[in-house]
Amino acid sequence: MNDPMKWTLKEAATAVLKRRIGCVELVSASLEAARRINRVTNCFTRIEEESALSSARAADCRSAHGKVPMAGIPLAHKDMFHRKGMPCSYGSSPELAQVPKATSHLLAALDRSGAVQIGSLHMSEFAFGATGHNDHFGPCRNPWNSAYISGGSSGGSGVAVAAGAVFAALGSDTGGSIRIPAAACGAVGLKPTHALLSSDGAMPMSRSLDCFGPIGRTAEDVALMMDCLASTGEGEAARFSCRLESDVKGLRVGIPENYYYDDIDPVIESLMEASLLRLERLGCKLVKVKVPDHQELTSLSYIILGAESATYHAERFARHEASYGKQTRARLLHGFFIPAAAYVQAKQLRGLYFKRFMKDVMSQCDVLHTPVFRRPTPTLEETDLGHSLESTRMISDLSHCTRLTNYLGLPAVSLPCGFCPNDLPVGFQLIGRPFDEPTLLGLAHAHEKVSGIRNLVAQVA
Repeated sequence: MNDPMKWTLKEAATAVLKRRIGCVELVSASLEAARRINRVTNCFTRIEEESALSSARAADCRSAHGKVPMAGIPLAHKDMFHRKGMPCSYGSSPELAQVPKATSHLLAALDRSGAVQIGSLHMSEFAFGATGHNDHFGPCRNPWNSAYISGGSSGGSGVAVAAGAVFAALGSDTGGSIRIPAAACGAVGLKPTHALLSSDGAMPMSRSLDCFGPIGRTAEDVALMMDCLASTGEGEAARFSCRLESDVKGLRVGIPENYYYDDIDPVIESLMEASLLRLERLGCKLVKVKVPDHQELTSLSYIILGAESATYHAERFARHEASYGKQTRARLLHGFFIPAAAYVQAKQLRGLYFKRFMKDVMSQCDVLHTPVFRRPTPTLEETDLGHSLESTRMISDLSHCTRLTNYLGLPAVSLPCGFCPNDLPVGFQLIGRPFDEPTLLGLAHAHEKVSGIRNLVAQVA
């Protein structure tokens, strides 16, 4: 049998269903891969071998795997989703960890689907960061080359999936934290429409901007995860995966004439052009569009983020300031000085800017196509800037193309489109209308088929 951890989630689920592999065997392969990969990438905060094997044995004892779509499928998640009785670090110091009294809504949904959680994954401290650096756990490293960043703040999720330790992982996205590591690691990451998936039992950063979603190795795997995460009953159990094969011919793909391609690296630009040509070959219509002033929207987004994160941390920060990492401490302190009037205005303007964006941009196209990064993925050394002003600028640069969607609440998916000369993957982004994730995933799936770029598994030494 070939290495099962190189299968897609769909292939693994089918193999379990048809009894070609047992749940214990599959989970054991995942645990072995996780230990090996973690030694190089530092993508796990905790590997839960005993509980994972216990869950796998229970799954093998069930007679009807067909009733649970992901029976025995090994997953791991960003260490911010609560599981009753299990420590949750939030990527911070032991003094700030918590032992939750209840399991998060999303983990509970995956439990019902039969999935097995094998561990918890590295994250930027309290989700403050876009690179994978962490003062408490050390940096999370890119699986294609450990000298490079994993992206953040869901760096462990991107690495564990792309390296073949697990088939999918949950992350959070407040300004790009699912899409950035997905692009840096060569995975598919979906930031759903705001509030589509429950935030119950997940650490908040900024409830007005936070989104939670899956990272997988293919668009189909992400759709299967969404089937489980968003289901509210048997009638809509496959509302994402069942539409993957929808005809994309005639879809209007918007190409922004301003902002997204400002100061873009020629290598990245050529890969963006290649992905657009593939979409055109699929029958999509490419249309040029002008987007609004993103700098203003980004500033409004930072006001909301700063004020809400400072409010959430205020009491804990007052008692344990020294336990926070330097960069996190600096960003939180900034939030404490944001005027209430500025916060209220930033919230009130969201509706106005959303209506303008839908009228001026999304009326002309069905999806908007953009880069995720405008430059190749940087190294850990290049981005190790501590809590300096340069660090703030670097984080803003990394999230240049992703932050708008959080402010406007729009869904977006990041997927691979090729490699740079240094053999690191590059991703592009599709932005859609609210609750139109099926169109985004269907177009991503179609692109995978014509490009041949799917199920990338990094060979970690």
